[in-house]
Amino acid sequence: MKCEFGLSMQACLYRATELDIINSTTLKKLRAHFTQQGWHKQEPGTPYRQKETQLFQQLVYRALGESIIGESKAAELLNRPLSLFHQYRKLEGTSAAVS
Repeated sequence: MKCEFGLSMQACLYRATELDIINSTTLKKLRAHFTQQGWHKQEPGTPYRQKETQLFQQLVYRALGESIIGESKAAELLNRPLSLFHQYRKLEGTSAAVS
């Protein structure tokens, strides 16, 4: 479940306890085992890859498109140099005005 959904092993234990699948004694024993194995700090297996959201970038481009902010502010918000921002937008070499 960790690899597929990003749910930690400890979260699964707590949820199983909430659903009365395991009792609190079993939870304590399993938590002790996790601690003994070092899984309370670093769980086994490959970490779940975080989904990268594009929402902030989309909002910056929308604000730019609606002339709420200028290109220099958009580049600053996206942590890109203005020249790289122009390249990214394929505006380099055009007569587009720089704000």
